[in-house]
Amino acid sequence: MRKDKSEQIKSECKNLAEKLKIVERQIEQLGRESENENKMRHLARLIFAGKVIEKSGLLYSFNQQSLCEFLTANKSKLEKPPQ
Repeated sequence: MRKDKSEQIKSECKNLAEKLKIVERQIEQLGRESENENKMRHLARLIFAGKVIEKSGLLYSFNQQSLCEFLTANKSKLEKPPQ
């Protein structure tokens, strides 16, 4: 009777350990997906900012001071690109 109970507990522990590994892998995957999503948002903001800069003509007449002034003046627009 004790041996059966012991085997049952060992089997349950093994199943729990396997389930825990699965959950750990899922958590790691979610972390990677979240990190990738943040990178994609950042790239989208950069692309949007680049399009705004190109449309304004600053891209071809690059002047660091005028570019900084433009970015400062349009900070709110550049931080929140249209969805």
